[in-house]
Amino acid sequence: MHFDQLSSIDELYVVCECMDVRFGDIIKAIKAGNCDLESLMDATDAGTGCGKCKSPEDDPLDERAIHLTEILALAKAEGLCDEEEKES
Repeated sequence: MHFDQLSSIDELYVVCECMDVRFGDIIKAIKAGNCDLESLMDATDAGTGCGKCKSPEDDPLDERAIHLTEILALAKAEGLCDEEEKES
């Protein structure tokens, strides 16, 4: 499965099974300014269990349909993260 835009993902989709974190929770955290992997993990607890949801590299058997790094990349591409504000 491949997602090319955030709107194609159901907000109830469970991104992190270990911590039961849903896509909608991830988006809320990103909109609150958590636009890097570490702060997103801190804000949601996603990726703090087995870690497979963090990135494709952390999921060698491709068990997750989308990963935190991919959601962050889409969010940045769609303008949900203000990179200038984050760097200040």
